[in-house]
Amino acid sequence: MKTNNLAAIAAAVLGLAGAASNADAIDVYSGGSSAGRQFINEVPLSACDHTAGTITHYQSSNNNVHLWQCKFAGQDINFNYSARGSSDGVYPVDDTTGGDRSKGKYNGKGFMGYIDATSPSTSGCGALTIGVPKTFYDVDTATTVTININENKTCTNPPSTVTTDYPTPTFVRQPMHFGFSDVQFTSFGQTSPAGTEPADPAPNVTENKLMVLPFSIVVQNSVRRVDSAGNNIGPVQNLTQTEIEQIFTRGARDWRELGYAVTNDVAGTEAVPSGPHNIRLCMREFGSGSKATFDQVLMKEEASEWNAATANIAFYSASSSGVKTCLDNTGAGVGQFGKIGYIDSFEATASPAYITPATAAIANAHVVNINGFRGVDATVADPVKATARPKVLQALRCGKTEFWVNLEAYTKTAGTGDATRDAFIARMVSDAQNTTVIENLPANWAFEATPNILATKTADNVAPDHATYTTRSGEYDAQCRGFYASPNP
Repeated sequence: MKTNNLAAIAAAVLGLAGAASNADAIDVYSGGSSAGRQFINEVPLSACDHTAGTITHYQSSNNNVHLWQCKFAGQDINFNYSARGSSDGVYPVDDTTGGDRSKGKYNGKGFMGYIDATSPSTSGCGALTIGVPKTFYDVDTATTVTININENKTCTNPPSTVTTDYPTPTFVRQPMHFGFSDVQFTSFGQTSPAGTEPADPAPNVTENKLMVLPFSIVVQNSVRRVDSAGNNIGPVQNLTQTEIEQIFTRGARDWRELGYAVTNDVAGTEAVPSGPHNIRLCMREFGSGSKATFDQVLMKEEASEWNAATANIAFYSASSSGVKTCLDNTGAGVGQFGKIGYIDSFEATASPAYITPATAAIANAHVVNINGFRGVDATVADPVKATARPKVLQALRCGKTEFWVNLEAYTKTAGTGDATRDAFIARMVSDAQNTTVIENLPANWAFEATPNILATKTADNVAPDHATYTTRSGEYDAQCRGFYASPNP
């Protein structure tokens, strides 16, 4: 497997791609990470040519399936993204022969889904909202621009998988041209009741590191701190790594074993009842980069995440949206309390003051600190992005939190066989590595550019390393010296 920067490739191929015919749109099929889907599905704002026509964006109501339609190098492009699990962003991309592995069958999940580009209504997409403003950094002009796009984010029934060809709607199983993963492919190997994802070589793909993707531990509001008499005194605000390991190995099965309790209401305001006070887990299935991240970063070598089917205790989801509804108490285990789970920080965290329109957090749960810190602190009140953003991501930048990985893009080393498609993929990857692009995407509060990280990682499962202090001491001193988390019980 090779690693390189595709910017030069994109520039070289654009000369040839510019001569492509406009007769038919070029389809680009991509998928994989659900944790990075919001980031991935804003990069087309930068990669598409917004001066050559209107950009259109369709999205499923659960945010798992996307379609961008735009111009690139004079050619119509349909960029499709299906978020199911990070292994779908690696192994299906690896095969170049057109066999089953190239279509996602490798991990038993079927084939990637998509929105019907020729007839979006067959995917449950209603009328477009015309003139939705989007602000982003335009690499071509090196300026921040605001444009209007056409958008529908409530498509009701595009398939997340296409398990067989069928004529109505006209969905056909498609190959994976490139993909995205929360972790390096060598970090897979997790097990869940649905099976095990092996970590094996992927010789026909090129790995491209993009940006830093932070994750969060989220606890339902029904889990409470208690005083010596067992009275409810407020929500849990901090967990140690040792407590997290005890919880997810099922070494601790009742919140009272850790000194906490569970109420029988979603808000957590009722008095503490008599037991049991079950610890319930919201987790991801095998092949998930979120699962791989959690196991690699937090569980360490001495602990193994619980992977047995346990009724009303352990809930497994194929994507981040399932974990979110589980924690919100509107999905898996609805009406049951005492849940804890892991999910990407974008899904877990309410947007900071500078984001318009504001995005809410999980309604019936909240992010807790890990050993006193969290990767994304949206409580920073400054409404000005330029000054608030470094503070929102301060613990992440300064190495105070380690629950993060680098989002990876995987491309076919030999290319897809189409010059324009390859150039578009190269531009997508290059823009997704660009610090200014990352900092100016509309939903950028829960993602960080790798060059901004002052304590880096050499692998998914190692702690942040402060070795760069000798060469970046001024940045350390300005951003990190004297930085402490807020007090947490």
